[in-house]
Amino acid sequence: MMVFRVLEGRFRTTQPRRTAESTRSTMAKLCAFLVVLVVMSHWSTCCLGCDLPHTHNLRNKRAFTLLAQMKRLSPVSCLKDRQDFGFRLEKVGAQQIQKAQAISILHGLIQHILSLFTSKESSAAWDATLLDSFCNDLQQQLSGLQACQMQQMGVQEPPLAQEDSLLAVREYFHRITVYLREKKHSPCAWEVVRAEVWRALSSSVHLLSRLREEK
Repeated sequence: MMVFRVLEGRFRTTQPRRTAESTRSTMAKLCAFLVVLVVMSHWSTCCLGCDLPHTHNLRNKRAFTLLAQMKRLSPVSCLKDRQDFGFRLEKVGAQQIQKAQAISILHGLIQHILSLFTSKESSAAWDATLLDSFCNDLQQQLSGLQACQMQQMGVQEPPLAQEDSLLAVREYFHRITVYLREKKHSPCAWEVVRAEVWRALSSSVHLLSRLREEK
């Protein structure tokens, strides 16, 4: 409970009072997503029996730092374009996420982010140097995760939990893709998506470090 309160305080921004209730709902969904992502990162680096390079977490931190530097617009100027993308994993508790499954889900998350930012529309929206560096870091993370997947090929995973989790990932990024298309890939739409991905990456790193301190 304390983790949720700390996270909520970090991301509280100035918003119209009439949206306060909607904001609390959005934060609850975001927290659920981030906690699952942190658990997956924690297991993939510490508990899976496959040794991801130490640079995995460093690349993750570097990736969200680059993503922050890519910001071109003030969030205030894009308030009307805000969107709740609702990563809905409330029904998939931490205890249900199996070890080998965590690698697959984390791999899927990064793969979808990479696909999003290597699209033709994305290349026209961002600084080319920052975008290339960001995508390169994601690609290196994928390589490490793929190596772990090869080591986990003989591990049996619960089909239902696996399908539910990966489906939630696909639907989450599908909503983002549809949003961008409906907004005609406008600068504000890309800023909203950039902020969404940045929050996920930065919070996963922050909470992962807290989990390690408590271990």
